[in-house]
Amino acid sequence: MTEEGRRFAADYARLAGDIVNPLLAVSGGPDSMAMLTLAHEALAPGFTVASIDHRLRPEAVEESAMVAAHCATLGIPHATLAPSEPITGASIQAQARTTRYALLTDHARAIGAGGS
Repeated sequence: MTEEGRRFAADYARLAGDIVNPLLAVSGGPDSMAMLTLAHEALAPGFTVASIDHRLRPEAVEESAMVAAHCATLGIPHATLAPSEPITGASIQAQARTTRYALLTDHARAIGAGGS
């Protein structure tokens, strides 16, 4: 394991305690892809990945597909989550955040992620 992987594993153990089968939210950006790479090195097997397509940007479909393909290569379960209703309101960012948290919470419950 690389030094970065060891640091990730130690930080995860310190922060996550006894959580097993975590659900990681991966957007496809550089930071979340780095997290995915480190998690694969330090935690695999035993975690799941989800990407969110808020349906606000056309690029989100491609970003989620890229994350899904990378997860498939690594043998990590992945799901792309999307809201059933369009996100609207005075603050799109706030509504998107609320929607994202709800989607991730529902998915985590459905797959039994995060249990100890």
